[in-house]
Amino acid sequence: MTYSMLLNGQRSYFELNLLDYEHPQTAPSSADRNLLWVAVRTGWQHHQSTATAAILHTYEIERLIHWLRHLCTTGRPLPRLLFSEPCLSFECISADTDEFLLQIKLAFEVAPDWHYDPFTPFWLPVVINKHKLSEAIHQLEQQFSNFPVRG
Repeated sequence: MTYSMLLNGQRSYFELNLLDYEHPQTAPSSADRNLLWVAVRTGWQHHQSTATAAILHTYEIERLIHWLRHLCTTGRPLPRLLFSEPCLSFECISADTDEFLLQIKLAFEVAPDWHYDPFTPFWLPVVINKHKLSEAIHQLEQQFSNFPVRG
């Protein structure tokens, strides 16, 4: 069964699917051994976009799971989550007991097709309730179980 993490709001969505390692386990550096190909699917208003790129490391997926779980469990956001590739980041703009406004930076390789300025990122707003966020965390954990951190 294929899982993909879906952050689904009323007017927008962000979907992350872990596809494969970019390099074999015998790659010389830990960073190379742990780089993942991902598919990113986004929607905002009437626009949709899909991109595939090797932009996240396995240990960054662990950090994303922790960041999302902390938000869902405590209702308090952590600082903006940045990754080694500057094309993606996550931030919680506001949080209450059951709803969160996430802002997801999409740039360079994963910039949406409808965003025509290559010099500025597109910030995708996603309003998601606690139940859907919990489901998304579970979906990401299921995917991640197929791509453990390589030593």
